[in-house]
Amino acid sequence: MMRLAAILATVVALACGAQAAVRTLDAVKGAQVWYAEDHTVPVVALTASFPAGSIYDPYGKAGTATYAAGLLDEGAGNLDFLAFQAALADHGIELSVTPGRDSMTITLITLSSNVREAFRLLGLALAHPRFDPDAMARVRVEMLQDIEQDRGDPEAVAEKAYYSLFFGPYSYGRPIDGDPASLVAVSQQDLRAFVRSHWVRGGLKIALTGDIDPLAAAAVLRAAFGSLPPDAPPEPAAPPRIGAPGLHVFPMLVSQPAVLFGLPGLKRGNPDYLAAMIANYILGGGENARLGAELREKRGLTYDVSTDLVPYRGVGMLLGETSSRREAVRQAIAAIRDTMRRFATDGPTDDEIADAKAYLNGSFPRAFTTNAGLSAQLNELQQEGLPLDYLEKRSRLIDAVSADDVRRAARRYFDPAKLTVVVAGSIPQERRPYSEP
Repeated sequence: MMRLAAILATVVALACGAQAAVRTLDAVKGAQVWYAEDHTVPVVALTASFPAGSIYDPYGKAGTATYAAGLLDEGAGNLDFLAFQAALADHGIELSVTPGRDSMTITLITLSSNVREAFRLLGLALAHPRFDPDAMARVRVEMLQDIEQDRGDPEAVAEKAYYSLFFGPYSYGRPIDGDPASLVAVSQQDLRAFVRSHWVRGGLKIALTGDIDPLAAAAVLRAAFGSLPPDAPPEPAAPPRIGAPGLHVFPMLVSQPAVLFGLPGLKRGNPDYLAAMIANYILGGGENARLGAELREKRGLTYDVSTDLVPYRGVGMLLGETSSRREAVRQAIAAIRDTMRRFATDGPTDDEIADAKAYLNGSFPRAFTTNAGLSAQLNELQQEGLPLDYLEKRSRLIDAVSADDVRRAARRYFDPAKLTVVVAGSIPQERRPYSEP
């Protein structure tokens, strides 16, 4: 493990060369595979995403997808938890899993000398998970402890409340980690059924990078994924609603309430997406964004405020977050609305648009500076449904967005009248003007 960490710490930049070398690889039937060969250091990195996010959780059993993901490295085949973990550690293999709303994402990093064993273990975990009772109990307890801890965290409370309000109680509105009642209801049979339907080749996106040639890459990928079921799960139902305009307060005894705010947004394939991305950077995505200037620098209402475009597979949204002193929360929300209103009405300046384009183009290659970073970035593009040549033409596409396009996107997608605002914390009552009885 120390040797792997040392090598990863000295990985050189791959940005330009790796981008040019990325290509498709016909290795796993039914899956999309992007591959970049680089022999700078003896490291191989994989990022793979399955259609196995919380949006697929069975009715009444929220948290199933995350529960299954948490058991991925808890034993497989003839290896129980301790034996499986020992096999990873003995070969310096880093295996992690990130559950999400659309997908479950797996990251695997290994020295190239151990690549066959790493992918054998991954294949064993995917095709033959054990779901031993003791492992199930341990992971369930950890999830329940996290849920209990989140109840005292204003940011976690605000996030769960926001998603439930914005999307309704189902689809994207369900909590990724479920709730105590739903987790208790999830059985070993439920987990096995979920895995058979969602840890599959249909809809699987794979990005593989590093010190491995194409033939060896195809062989290890087939070993890890080739035996999985070929079918893709049915498309999940669309959210029953998008947005719940207004202010929603969830009382908590905290001195610094958390605030989440958002608007209906764009899916990644929308022709306006890049214009909205530039507009978002100017409003709340950049270091010198307008919201930060207004709330932090001019008024001292917060240490940080930011916004981002969130393109899920089925729907998109703009999501912002901040926090403020209890007595200043209403003022902060008013400032957010006012800043957004002026932004939508007047639009960004030419200089702001030029600076945003320069940053978005200049910062993008930083994501490709390691094999792990490259595989993660490639998989993110895969999940967003972008073509392989997007890497080459991204800068040109951003440069081609006109100032009028950005201003139109600001008017269309940044309307503060549609804001859903969630506050986790106690805030003073709104003062009303005095009038004679």
